[in-house]
Amino acid sequence: MIIKNLSLKNFRKFKDVTIEFPDGVTGIVGLNGVGKSTIFEAIAWVLYGSVAARTSADQIKLQSSKPTDSCLVVLEFVFEEENYRIFREMSGKYLSTSATATVNGKIAATGAETVSKFVQKKLGMDFKSFFTSIFAKQKELNVLSSMNASERRPLILKMLGIDSLDDVIKEIKSDKKEKDSFIEKINDELIDENGKEKILKLKDKLEVFKKQKIEYDKVLKDFRKKIDSSKKEIENIEKKFNNYKKEYEKIKIKKEKLTDKKDIFEDKKRLKEEVKKLNEKINERQKIIDKEKKKLKEFKDLEKDIKFTEKQFNENKIVLEKIIKIIEKKKTLKERIVKDIEDIELKSKKIKKLGSSAECPTCERVLSDQYHVLINKFKDQIKKFEVDISSFDNEIKKEKENYDGLIRRQKALEKKKNYYEIQYREKEKINTTINNILRELNQEKTDIDFKNSKIKKIGEIPFNVKEFENVKKQIDIIYKNYQSYLSILNEKKDNFSKLNIDLERKESEKKLISQEIKNLNDKIGQLEDFKNKIKQEKKTIHYLTILTDIMSSFRIHLISRIRPTLSSYSSDFFERLTDGKYREIELDENYSLMVYDDNEAFQIERFSGGEEDLANLCLRLAISEVITERSGGAFNFIILDEIFGSQDINRRQNIMKALNSLSSKFRQIFLITHIDDIKNYVENIINVNEDENGISKIKLE
Repeated sequence: MIIKNLSLKNFRKFKDVTIEFPDGVTGIVGLNGVGKSTIFEAIAWVLYGSVAARTSADQIKLQSSKPTDSCLVVLEFVFEEENYRIFREMSGKYLSTSATATVNGKIAATGAETVSKFVQKKLGMDFKSFFTSIFAKQKELNVLSSMNASERRPLILKMLGIDSLDDVIKEIKSDKKEKDSFIEKINDELIDENGKEKILKLKDKLEVFKKQKIEYDKVLKDFRKKIDSSKKEIENIEKKFNNYKKEYEKIKIKKEKLTDKKDIFEDKKRLKEEVKKLNEKINERQKIIDKEKKKLKEFKDLEKDIKFTEKQFNENKIVLEKIIKIIEKKKTLKERIVKDIEDIELKSKKIKKLGSSAECPTCERVLSDQYHVLINKFKDQIKKFEVDISSFDNEIKKEKENYDGLIRRQKALEKKKNYYEIQYREKEKINTTINNILRELNQEKTDIDFKNSKIKKIGEIPFNVKEFENVKKQIDIIYKNYQSYLSILNEKKDNFSKLNIDLERKESEKKLISQEIKNLNDKIGQLEDFKNKIKQEKKTIHYLTILTDIMSSFRIHLISRIRPTLSSYSSDFFERLTDGKYREIELDENYSLMVYDDNEAFQIERFSGGEEDLANLCLRLAISEVITERSGGAFNFIILDEIFGSQDINRRQNIMKALNSLSSKFRQIFLITHIDDIKNYVENIINVNEDENGISKIKLE
């Protein structure tokens, strides 16, 4: 795999940069924190997605970018002589991820997850394996040197992916355990609580049900014979029944025709009788009318008498009212005179009481002689008034006598008037009776005309009573036969239905037995399947046991081969980096580094710190080369991050010379460092710096 170029937009601290990656040793130089390692994090992110990011998605995008700006990375590389271009982008408010992969200009995959899986399949390793093989950090080197033996060995095996064999062996053992548990569970299904095989009990039960089914087959056969016999019997009865039915329907039609004639004949007879009765009624009513009309002659002058009497009554009433008014008027005049007399008498009493020496109540003079004059005057006035009263009494008496006579005459007129009113009502009653009878008489005449028209319309009806009675007798006899066979037929049909119901019940019972037989066969089949499954599972367990042994042996063999291989590759790197001073490095059983000096092995702790770091670097390079070889040798680049931590200038120079000589193994070597003088020892320089706004820039030298 050869990295060609990388484009970043709004990724971490980079706003918009494109980097061309040359072959050979390239130094990625810049101060700490300017984004040197970010370049290679972007490579991992564009290939594998979010799993390769060291932070959440919202921290990947450039903080100073706009919400509408996208965060994207484009990587172009050559792999197995084909040109790849991987595009990955985050956009929108929720940073939705999209991706596209093209091979030789043709789209090979789209979608974030799809592209990640495509890359993993093509490169033949997941993100973890990829990163371990190409990326060596100073922190890892320090960890390798500071670990004790029990920690170092599993770490190296994990870096090399040997731990995946442990996972496989663990899964095989887990599968074997599950199958053992499955067999134990199935065995519980095969044996009952008494330790006997369930399948034998089920087979015994199956035989019982099979015998019952045979018995039901015999019973059903008998039922079907009875049903066939009953069916034939019903068919014979139905023939006779249908013959009687046809005969009955035929004579029934004849009877209905005769009944219709009879009804019409009787209807005509009834109409004639009704006409006769109506004529009789009309005659009777005419007699009543004549009789009532004779009565009316008695009331010939009644209306004149009533008018004359009413006139006399009203005139007499007017006279009475006048007399009452005269009497009331005279009474009023009399009452006034009586009051005048009372006033005069009161005055006379007062004067008498005062005497002749008193003053006149009118002129205020002394009365003296006038006293007697006044007294006498009062007496004369009273006498005159009394004469008037007497005159009024006589007049009132006379008027009352006249009034009483008129009242008697009025009562006589009223009696006469009431008598005439009774006579008038009697006359009206007679007229009403006559009118009612006339209406009824006219209605009856109309009814006679209507009935006569119906009689005329009916005309002559030939009807033989004897024939009708004979047909009635015949239909009764035939109907009885018809009903008799109908009862027999219904009874036979009921018996037939009962037989069918019994047959259905027996068939249902047989079906239940058949279902039980099927269920038992299914259960027996299931238990047989369980037995076969146990055989298969035991066979599988046998193979899993063999596979566990093989994988465990392979693991041991692989580990035994990896240690010498790592020792050989590490020795090759160490000899180059030390200019042949040290020719051999060996990993002991605990994966501790042993350095040979004059053909004698020494613990790495014997040497200086720089040499120890150098030895750990060589081991790390060896690990990367082994991983690369295991992937088919397709990865021709390695990234070394800050590996000069404890190296002096001479050692750094040696390391750089050695790295430059590794081009046969690694076509591209990327060296991330903050040490500026490294520039003098590398073929290519990529300067990374930060402007005043905190945006990282790239410059290729």
